[in-house]
Amino acid sequence: ERQRSTHNDLFSSIPLHHKLNLSSDNMMKDALSLVALLFMGNTGFVVGGKMEDKPCLPVTTPPDFDLKLYTSKRWYVHQQAPTQYVPVERNYCSYAEYEILEKRTFPWGYEVGVNNHAENKEGEEFGGKLCATFDDPADQAKLKVAPCSLPKNLAGPYWVLAYDEEKGYALITGGQPNIRTENGLCTTGEGVNDSGMWIFLRSRERDDALIEEVRGIATKFEIDLSVLNDVDQTNCEHLEDEETARVA
Repeated sequence: ERQRSTHNDLFSSIPLHHKLNLSSDNMMKDALSLVALLFMGNTGFVVGGKMEDKPCLPVTTPPDFDLKLYTSKRWYVHQQAPTQYVPVERNYCSYAEYEILEKRTFPWGYEVGVNNHAENKEGEEFGGKLCATFDDPADQAKLKVAPCSLPKNLAGPYWVLAYDEEKGYALITGGQPNIRTENGLCTTGEGVNDSGMWIFLRSRERDDALIEEVRGIATKFEIDLSVLNDVDQTNCEHLEDEETARVA
């Protein structure tokens, strides 16, 4: 019914005097125009070339992902998309630490500890400890994160789409990007769950070439890079003494 309604709307948009032009040439042109309009309705496009309900490209994770190695050292955030819990005003001195727990948490049974840190321009600190579990038991690159006090079914996705320990980078999204943006690409949300996108480096020092390499990987997933903002990692020397701290 939806397609029939769309087709009727498209046909009704053709001026009446144009519909009634019965010369053979014009009839052929009208027929071709109508076919084109119907085709665009069936393939998720509308007049003007704008996207309409076309599914986002499914993302993938590294097949040889090593969670133990991934969680072995601190990650510094160099670009990230704003979320409800980390607005753009907190894009200073951000880092994340992870630890595979020896014993699952009680009562919800989380397997991974998380410690996030962010600051605003004035140096006020935000973040703290969270917990993570597996979003897909067969894929350790797909985690779910939440406050440790919440049950696992309330945790939000945290997927590692790309990771290279030797080069020292990681690309993470808050699950499958499924929001189509104005430029035809896709992103995640800006709320709590199913939100966020991050480019991590092992080094606090900015490496523009490496960041661009990770952005290139995101482009292959048809991810909208315009949602990413830089994180200022300068004037963060006060955190260096904490670098070896692990999640309790």
